[in-house]
Amino acid sequence: MLEWDEKLIKKMKEGDTSALEQCYLQFSPTLYTLIVKICKNTATASDLLQDTFIDVFENIDSYKSQFPFIAWLKRIAFNNTLNYIKRQKMATSAVELIKEVPTCQIPLDEEISQGNLLEYLMNKVTENDRLILWLFIVEQYSHDEIAVLVAKTPSYSKSIVSRCLQKLRANAEVKAYAC
Repeated sequence: MLEWDEKLIKKMKEGDTSALEQCYLQFSPTLYTLIVKICKNTATASDLLQDTFIDVFENIDSYKSQFPFIAWLKRIAFNNTLNYIKRQKMATSAVELIKEVPTCQIPLDEEISQGNLLEYLMNKVTENDRLILWLFIVEQYSHDEIAVLVAKTPSYSKSIVSRCLQKLRANAEVKAYAC
């Protein structure tokens, strides 16, 4: 892995393409993983990653060093992913002809044996709920920070997390695994 140097930000602001390339090489795996975990589609995640770096490169002058560069990158990635999810919901509700295709369910024992319990549980909630759960549980954002990202109140974030966790705890397969 390449070592990140804060001096590269200045070079990026000056338009140095090698600094832009190093930024992409350094942070694209992290951002891609984050995006694909939320949107659950590798092709969409690739497009959103590209959009994220376009936004980063176009708006690098707005970066302020008062907070970590990776946090700024993640914020852009989250915003792009959230906007994508919102657009998809609007398109789906407008068309109303798209039917949900049943997915091939892997048995819980096999899913757990593959070490994908978190992924299994995240598939049990909606995309919007998955985004909020991911931010809260995995990225460890506070409810106030999540509220800013999703343009809702902190109590909205709290209720989504609480409701989803309660739903997951009530799942019979999860109860069987916990025993």
